[in-house]
Amino acid sequence: MKKVFVAAAAALSVAAAATSTVVMSAGPAGASSAGAQFTADRAALGTASSAFDQAFAAWERSGKSIAQTSSFADVYVSALEAQDHRLLNQSWPAGAIADIDAVVRGDAAVQGVVSALPDLASSSSSNTDWFIAFNQDAAVGVADANIVRHDLGLPLASYS
Repeated sequence: MKKVFVAAAAALSVAAAATSTVVMSAGPAGASSAGAQFTADRAALGTASSAFDQAFAAWERSGKSIAQTSSFADVYVSALEAQDHRLLNQSWPAGAIADIDAVVRGDAAVQGVVSALPDLASSSSSNTDWFIAFNQDAAVGVADANIVRHDLGLPLASYS
């Protein structure tokens, strides 16, 4: 049962490094400066994701109840929210704005799944359902971030 969570935690690091509808306006940002900006923003989220991954793995080894995940799940959700606020408050080339919005919506889906983690019932089916939902949302987040990377001339990330 907990092995499912370990795989999900590992996938989370990939999703964040890769990963509400808000309308943004185009600003003067050029593709190269926007690419550097997006890369830096996602690197910060990757650091938070790695911390979540490590805390998750430590929790899994500890044998503690799933309710004990709330402290590190809440920290990660806060990091996702902060990342999205940064993305939404920066200038992007006109062709990337809708795709930045898609990244933020994808991050919101991951936030929802991670927020639900501490409240899961301790059953095999709820753990499996969480893992499936997480992997679906994380894969979409990687795809959305890759569209932005493409828009900005950056190399693509993989979800593995």
